[in-house]
Amino acid sequence: MVDAQQNSPSVTDHTLPLVEGRKSRWHQDGYFWRVTSLLAVCGMLIFFGLMTFWHTLEASREDEQTVRRLVVDVTHRAADLQQWYETAIQTVNLSILHPAVQEFETQPEATIRYFRSLAREVQRFSQLRIVLPSGMEAVRVDARGNEVIVTPEDELQDKSDRYYMEAARSLSPGQVYVSRLDLNVENGEIEVPWRPTTRLVAPISGIDESVVGYLIVNLDMGAPLVPYGTALNGVTRTELVNPDGYWLAGAEDDRNWGFMLQHNASVAQVDPQLWQRIKSVQSQGGFEYAGRIYEVETLPIERMLSSFTSGSMRSESARYHIVASSPAYQVWAGNKALEVIFVCLVLVLIWVLSGGIGYLMLRRRQTAELQALLTKDLLVQGRMASLGRIVAGVSHEMRTPLGNALTVTTTMADDLQDLQQSLITAGDFDEERTEMINALIDGNRIVQKNIGRTKELLKHFNQTATDQTVHIHRSFDLSKVISDLVATLRNQFKKTGIKLTAVLPPSAHLDSYSDAIDQVILSLIMNAHQHAFVGREKGEISIRLSERDADNFLLEIADNGIGIAPENHDKIFEPFWSLDGTTSGSGLGLAIILNVVQNTLGGKIKISSVPGSGTVFQIVLPKTAPIRDGAQESPFSVKDEAPISPAGLEMTQSG
Repeated sequence: MVDAQQNSPSVTDHTLPLVEGRKSRWHQDGYFWRVTSLLAVCGMLIFFGLMTFWHTLEASREDEQTVRRLVVDVTHRAADLQQWYETAIQTVNLSILHPAVQEFETQPEATIRYFRSLAREVQRFSQLRIVLPSGMEAVRVDARGNEVIVTPEDELQDKSDRYYMEAARSLSPGQVYVSRLDLNVENGEIEVPWRPTTRLVAPISGIDESVVGYLIVNLDMGAPLVPYGTALNGVTRTELVNPDGYWLAGAEDDRNWGFMLQHNASVAQVDPQLWQRIKSVQSQGGFEYAGRIYEVETLPIERMLSSFTSGSMRSESARYHIVASSPAYQVWAGNKALEVIFVCLVLVLIWVLSGGIGYLMLRRRQTAELQALLTKDLLVQGRMASLGRIVAGVSHEMRTPLGNALTVTTTMADDLQDLQQSLITAGDFDEERTEMINALIDGNRIVQKNIGRTKELLKHFNQTATDQTVHIHRSFDLSKVISDLVATLRNQFKKTGIKLTAVLPPSAHLDSYSDAIDQVILSLIMNAHQHAFVGREKGEISIRLSERDADNFLLEIADNGIGIAPENHDKIFEPFWSLDGTTSGSGLGLAIILNVVQNTLGGKIKISSVPGSGTVFQIVLPKTAPIRDGAQESPFSVKDEAPISPAGLEMTQSG
């Protein structure tokens, strides 16, 4: 009986793959996935390379535009700041020479009127006052927008302890002192709202060139500092930093004026490395730091007030730093969700295109392989046809000589027997004659044997080439046919140490030639039994039947024998070819099988073998075999003829 375990491993499971073409679906083909993956990887590398190149160019262009914008920004801010200072200092130099200022001690009312007029005309002056050398205010006028307020005498303050008064005492007539930029302080407290202020101090000299007082002007710096901070685009920021690293304007989170407020925040404290980069810029320069592009304009007071006579100016602060910054170009700076969707869509498109190209290449390769197989089949059929024509001619020429030779040898055998018997009867039979007659009889027997082999060979020719018209086309169950054949051979093979197994479906209905299939299977089993286990005591022959597709079954006959070298795979189906010269047989067995499978059953046969591991014959059998309309005699066909009678021989000889 057939093995019941359908999933039990067979020889074909352990040795060789199934016949090519069984995995007919394109998405199961390894070549398709290799080509698709390679193309997809190349496409993705090209895509990401182009993206990187484009982003590099875009980053260079955007960063260059950012630098230009920042340079313009800091240059304009520096020019505005310089103009603000210069205009104020020029006004102070003119005011110090005004009679109302020179005669403040004797004509204080005239001084007040002049200050009121000056405050209305020059709104950048938030406070005008004259301070005595002792530090006590003599005249003071405050400006609050369009309102000018004269401070009563009883509210005048003592400013002797202020740093700018200490600096003023060292001034000579004609010099102007420019204080640091800070917040205005009144009565010991910072004025609210904050009023950024720089004090301009000029000494008032008397007739004897002695200093009788000081003109102190509070320069309101609020207006030039308003543009500092974050620009309208929301990304560019401009900051003003003093020589100690404290923000004076434009800082985030209200970190300005850290040296006067409790938070004490500064660039030097928050980011020391950034402060070192800023300090290293002597005039104007830029750098990139922490993902932002910085452009720094360093303003030394001496250079900013270079229009004035050297030595006439004294400053509390050595320099200021105007720092403009903007984020450097970011690859994913836009809508990240849209960019991710775009990249995903491109990757999907690349994969789809790669799959399409892979599919086309797979079909092209399959077409080429199919064409090669068809060409190979045509060559085989051509060789068989050519051989058939040759054999037809040879068999035709050999037919009469073989018949005559067989008749002659038969007649000679009878005549020799009669001669031997006659000599024995006559008593004229010595040893020498006996040896001669026996030699003739043995030689004649050898000739007869070889003539018989020659006739048998011609019969094989006929069997190889003829169309199998004797086979009957009918419906049958192939599983039952194989099961019956295996049951017949199994016990016989056990005696030789060869195990015969079969894995079959419950049923396999065919409309074909059952006797032809039985002949093919039996021939392959016997061929494996005879040749596959040379030099081995045990072995296994396995038969497996499965449904290949809707129109075909796949029959596999495998062994775990010595195998066949790859270079011999294409030769085994050739007539008269055998693996070695010592193997008995005509060498036509597999050629006959090929002829039956292709010409009678309409199928295909293929061999797969690994030396030392075994051999698998894989046969594709159509579920419906082609029906032959009539007998079509092959060129190989050799008709058996009746032997020539002795009388005929005599006639031939006499002729």
